[in-house]
Amino acid sequence: MQYWLALALALGVVGLSSTSAPAQPPADPASPQTEASINPIFVLWGRNVARGAAETANGGLGNYMAEPAMHGPTAQAPLVINEDGSLLFTFKGFRPEDRDASGNPIYSYETEVLINPNRTFDVLYNGPIRPLSP
Repeated sequence: MQYWLALALALGVVGLSSTSAPAQPPADPASPQTEASINPIFVLWGRNVARGAAETANGGLGNYMAEPAMHGPTAQAPLVINEDGSLLFTFKGFRPEDRDASGNPIYSYETEVLINPNRTFDVLYNGPIRPLSP
């Protein structure tokens, strides 16, 4: 079973990588990072690390689920790309049993995770949803 899971993950990563893209010149370190200049595999990896950090901080999947944007296409992830190439994910979560009458989640958690270019991360905030700034 583990063999098939590892094979499926490996094929998924290979399938997501571009094999026909022309080589790009090295990025100018003085220029700010943009979505176009960030490796999409790094963004995908960062989103998964940020979601996993929130799941761990909130007691695991039996106690916490991140908002759908943290599971779907990375283009929909609540992400800010910083000038230094780090990724800042700020997203909401909920307890699996906290749903309204229609079955929609009732969000009660907010998590902010910084993914650094050296592939380390920091949970900057994990707690109740903060009010929006004016």
